Amino acid sequence: MAAGTRVTGIAVDAGQPIEADFYIMAVPIEVMASLLTDDLTRAAPSMANLDKLQTRWMNGIQFYLAQDVPVVNGHAIYLDSPWALTSVSQRQFWTNVDLSQFGNGAVQGILSVDISEWQAPGVIYGKPAQECTALQIQEEVWTQLKQHLNVAGTMTLNDANLVGWFLDPDIQFPNPGTATNAEPLLINTAGSLQYRPEAQIELENLFLASDYVRTYTDLACMEAANEAARRAVNCLLVAASSTAAPAQLWPLEEPEFLKPLQEIDRIRFGLGLPHHLASA
Repeated sequence: MAAGTRVTGIAVDAGQPIEADFYIMAVPIEVMASLLTDDLTRAAPSMANLDKLQTRWMNGIQFYLAQDVPVVNGHAIYLDSPWALTSVSQRQFWTNVDLSQFGNGAVQGILSVDISEWQAPGVIYGKPAQECTALQIQEEVWTQLKQHLNVAGTMTLNDANLVGWFLDPDIQFPNPGTATNAEPLLINTAGSLQYRPEAQIELENLFLASDYVRTYTDLACMEAANEAARRAVNCLLVAASSTAAPAQLWPLEEPEFLKPLQEIDRIRFGLGLPHHLASA
């Protein structure tokens, strides 16, 4: 509920309004868009187009291995995998952790995989991930990984090395029906920045803290959500006339050596030409 430039209360679960001096909305875009009212968007026009922001699925599955498989230092991307897979071997970041002390002691490595394409057919069942069971998703992802890693006579991934797996519980399986996702991900599409608000909107005592807020990070991830929360806190400190030190923000820094390549892209785009690798 809003009056002028201030929020006067928030109704929770159709109960009595909760009144406070300040409010922070720390909910994802699909939830925030569902909470918008005509009164709210009139008072805060910068929130009026949140329903134009798009979401897609990007959820993970973890494979627990008897022997660690590093794959690569850092993240790996499987460019032509049907389900747009990326992976990271976790042990490289947990060098001081003895994995054998967890569970039944059989796990020595964890391969975490993101599935970014849920609508394309897989290689085993010919169905998109949205239409697969949890077991079918596991089988498809494991197979697509093997197709990319077990090449030229190498056996990077071995079925006998797989101890277990765990699929993001936000992927839910009604019966009958296709899978649903309790946590879709904001996607930056061309022109979508204009629909994204700042942490400080037109209402002087309501602040936004979520990854759809405009941030230096500018990508739907926990780093962006964290930055948005720090921005919301700083807005609150100003509104409350607090003398506390503001939360620190860090502008995005890109390596200098990328600038010539970016300039080439800019020139080719201006000339209506494709990326130079696409024309090679």
